Amino acid sequence: MEAWTTIRYLFAQGKSVRAIAKELGLSRNTVRRALREEAAPHYARSQRPNPKLNPFLPQIEEMFLKKRFIGSRILRELRGLGYDGGATALYAHLRTLGEARQRSRATERFETPPGHQAQFDWSPYTVSLGGLLVKVILFCLTLAFSRRKFYWPSLDETQGSIFEALESGLRYFGGAPKELLVDNARAFVVDASPLHFAWNVHFLELCGHYRMQPRACQPARPCTKGKVERPFYYLEEHFIKGGDWSGFDAFGQGLTVFMAEDLDVGIHSTTLERPIDRFHQEQPLLTPLPTLPFIGTHEEMRKVSWDCLVSFAGSRYSVPWAYAGKQVWVRTAQGRELIVRNQGGAEIARHLLTDRKGSTVMVQGHYEGLRQSVAKTRPLLEESFLKLFPQQRWFLEGLLIQHKNNALDHLRAVLALAEVYSPQALLTAFERAREYNTYSHRFVRGLLESGAGSDTQAAPCDAPQTTDPTPTHDLALYQQILEATP
Repeated sequence: MEAWTTIRYLFAQGKSVRAIAKELGLSRNTVRRALREEAAPHYARSQRPNPKLNPFLPQIEEMFLKKRFIGSRILRELRGLGYDGGATALYAHLRTLGEARQRSRATERFETPPGHQAQFDWSPYTVSLGGLLVKVILFCLTLAFSRRKFYWPSLDETQGSIFEALESGLRYFGGAPKELLVDNARAFVVDASPLHFAWNVHFLELCGHYRMQPRACQPARPCTKGKVERPFYYLEEHFIKGGDWSGFDAFGQGLTVFMAEDLDVGIHSTTLERPIDRFHQEQPLLTPLPTLPFIGTHEEMRKVSWDCLVSFAGSRYSVPWAYAGKQVWVRTAQGRELIVRNQGGAEIARHLLTDRKGSTVMVQGHYEGLRQSVAKTRPLLEESFLKLFPQQRWFLEGLLIQHKNNALDHLRAVLALAEVYSPQALLTAFERAREYNTYSHRFVRGLLESGAGSDTQAAPCDAPQTTDPTPTHDLALYQQILEATP
């Protein structure tokens, strides 16, 4: 994963495939494959430690990391301690320790060139929103050269919110730095120990998407990230203290004004220049951003129900009717909104999260096209059905016979299904409905949503219709399909 991230980062800086392969000690085909594949490489199970080495791991780490003994000296010392394993296992373990030592290099504060580094951190605050004290998390992304800062408020500090704040900052600046300096939070680092340092794989995916090189602070040394630590003090003294806002939106708007009218144009105490002026030098050197946002574990896949609703955290939220029955991505924003994206990454719906389990949040505009597309009278409904399925009059007649009192409701629902599913899927469902002699929109919908019978070949259109109302097939499938509908 780290090699994949580094390859993409170096390529974004203008290095050739040959130069990257030489610098990293990889083959050119490996470099090309990393640049060609947008998806991050999958996790591969690491080798299991040699059981003969386990009793001597503390001594090995001390001799290698502290005493700086070479491998042959360590092997000789271990022989004296009773180690009877092979040299290959020892040298393999020493290579692992060497890689961990290289990855865990401490990051010292230094003056960076334009576009080289950004620093990221966050801090919680209790603020007055609409007369209530609310805990708000403020994320900060600072460009190290210009000292230009971006603040992003949220009601939580989950990995999804952290990544959202990072992405919002990159979009705000219009580019990505070559290097991103972060602390050792679990969203970034799985193991901060110098002996076993390991990045969070999802954070590496995000860095690879934006072609940044991740860098972690040395544990317990926030001074290595001073350019972003200190601005929280200024924010607290000049914006948070004594503030009172009507709501979360007003707080966010006030924060935007504070960034533009105070932070951007104020003289910085270190550079003695305005951050916005130095940013004009830095912005052209930032790495261009990809068109689509990063989609990672903080985005969850959901299937939209036939009634144009998607489930999230025990409640349901509407999406445009054209996405009924399709897969969409859902994610939270700032801990207070639900964002729904289509497969291409475009936003199709946004809702305020409800705190009541079992609620249904609907936007009437999501259903307007569906209502206009369905006829209202029986002749028009029958005409619409036969226009779509001219050879399936037998299904229409069966539906009208079995549902004399509410046949139009069933017919409207079947036509609505035709707006979402393919004609072949409907034809296959009609044939299964004929097998069970059940002409119901709920039965058809259950077939479509469960996928039951999708591999069944459609029978000839002039096949005789069953008159026996009692199904003669396996009733387990029938029950399963009915249970698929609310």
